[in-house]
Amino acid sequence: MAKLRFKLHKSGNVKLIILNLIGLKMEELHAGYMNEGEHTIAWKPKFNLTGSVLNYRVELNKEVVGENFFIVR
Repeated sequence: MAKLRFKLHKSGNVKLIILNLIGLKMEELHAGYMNEGEHTIAWKPKFNLTGSVLNYRVELNKEVVGENFFIVR
């Protein structure tokens, strides 16, 4: 399980997307309105991806406001 943390500097429509290392979308975790501030979303992969390095992207009002790599444990 991975805990994905991010901070929004303003409220709006947010998409949280999991991508593999070559940029292909694996899963969309959240799509909807979120308030500004710090957020944590837990994600458990559908398949065994232990040890994989992935990327998550945060989009706010269709603009990328954050990206970060993480290792699935």
